[in-house]
Parts: sequence; C-alpha cells; structure tokens
Amino acid sequence: MVRKLKVFKIRFPVVNKIGELLIPHRRLLKHLRKGDKIVVESERGLELVEFIGVSSERCPTDPIATFVRKATFPDRERFRRHQNRAKILLKELGSAALEYGMNLKPLAVYIPLDNEKIFFYYTAPQRVDFRKFIRDMSKKYGKRIEMRQVGVRDAVQMKGWIGVCGQEVCCKVFMEKFESVGLNFIQEQNLPNSPSKFTGICGRLKCCMAFEKGNYVEKKLLPQVGSEICLLDGKKTVKVLEIDLLRRLLVYQEGEALKEVDLEALLPKDFSKIAKNYDCVGCECLNRGGDEFIPVNDIVDYSTPRRFF
Repeated sequence: MVRKLKVFKIRFPVVNKIGELLIPHRRLLKHLRKGDKIVVESERGLELVEFIGVSSERCPTDPIATFVRKATFPDRERFRRHQNRAKILLKELGSAALEYGMNLKPLAVYIPLDNEKIFFYYTAPQRVDFRKFIRDMSKKYGKRIEMRQVGVRDAVQMKGWIGVCGQEVCCKVFMEKFESVGLNFIQEQNLPNSPSKFTGICGRLKCCMAFEKGNYVEKKLLPQVGSEICLLDGKKTVKVLEIDLLRRLLVYQEGEALKEVDLEALLPKDFSKIAKNYDCVGCECLNRGGDEFIPVNDIVDYSTPRRFF
C-alpha cells in the first residue's frame, strides 16, 4: 500500500545504499539542498547521511529512516571521530576473526552517531559461526557488536571500483537496487555468447546489461528471426534475418537481396489493436489501411496477453 507523497532520497554511509526518508514537516524541505548532511534515525541508530533530493516515485508507508535534524558541527566532528575509530577496529576485529578461525573477509566497520553499536561487515563463502567471537569482542569493547554478511555485489557497492568502461561502477554511483541479470540478457541483446566478457568486478554479470531491458521487451511484439512475415502487401512474404533494436531496424531477405525497414512500420499503433488480433504476428498490412492484420504460418504465438508490456 502506498500514499501519494514525494519520496526523499538519502545515501547511507559505509554501505552506500540509497533509501527513503520520512520528513515530519514539509516546511523543512526549504532548508535542505542536495548534498546536505542530515541526521536521521534508522534501524542502525542515529546516523549522519547525505540528502540526495526529491524523487517522483511514490512514497512507501514505511520509509527506512526518519528525519531528526540538519547536521551540526558537533555531529560532523563526532562522525569523523567514529570513522577514524572504525578504521582501527576494522584491523583489530579482522585480526581477531583470524585467531578465532573464522573464514571471512572483513570489509568495513561502522559506528553510528549514538555510539551504541559496532557494525562489522564482511563477506564469506559460507555461513560463519561467530557467537563466541561476538561474546568476547562485546566484553572487550563494551559495545554490542552486530555481524553483517554481505554478498559480492554489495561488497563492490561498499568499496567501489573502476569498471571496464573507465567509470566508477554504477552500483556505487547511482543504483538503488540490484536487478536480476541472467544469461538470457546476452541472447536478447544479440551479444557474443561468452558470459566471461560481460562479468563485472563482483564476478556476476554486469548490472548495466539490465539498463536496456525495456528496449528488448518490444521483441515480444515482433516476429522471430528466421520466420516469415507479410510486408507492404498481403501477397508477398519475406524472411526475417535480424532485428536491431538499437538502430530500430529489421533486416529481411527478399529474393537474393537484403533489405532494411524501420521497426515503427511493423509495430502496431496501439495495444488495443493487438488485443483484438491475437493471431497476428505484429506486422501491419499497409494496403489495407492498417485496419487488419494478416496471420502468417510458423510465427511465434502472441495469444497470451502477459507477453505484452
């Protein structure tokens, strides 16, 4: 359930996650600018976060943080001291984890403004039994220690890296959530069937492969490569050789010649027309004014409404 309110975005420190902020009074917005540091209350406690701005998305009923105040100079100084302390704790806790025989890789230590907890982020190939470690370390530092295991993609988002494009990885710069990227993305985008070429720093398929996913949804409205469609007149059929969604072209074979046609000439003008012609392949017969579609045999079935946008 959602309510029609603007979404206020913030970026959390260390984990570099972007979340929604609940602001009690809208009049506070006139005092906030993009990049401002503010104090919020979240499940980790009081935190100093970065205010990113206002989004056009709908606000969920349960934002993950609540606005407390605009950051003051003492808040900034306390945050800086906690950061320096966290660097020391990362080395100490990392060394202690090795002594306890824990198979993990330390990533970061985070101390909120209220200084009530210590968060220890790490990656591990399997589940780690850290009960004795937590008990001993809590006694040593006099704080509650929370161990948080993160995945390889979250680890890269936390630490940052430079991608093969020469830019900082997208997950650290602007991505709010990770999309599921499968091998079918390679096939849909007509890329070489070599997953290793499209693997990111994290060892998973690159997130940027999902950025153009919407373009390839149109393929559900287009005939399959190798099929035959009617074109320009209802008496002639041509064979589809290639569909290039980026150039908005369909390559077909007519006799011995290869020709191209704009996709807009093949796509229906609206979805209501498609809904009334389930047996159609998506091509529009121009000689009939676009009012009817001519079905052609051996074409992919488009009779399922869920196959459209």
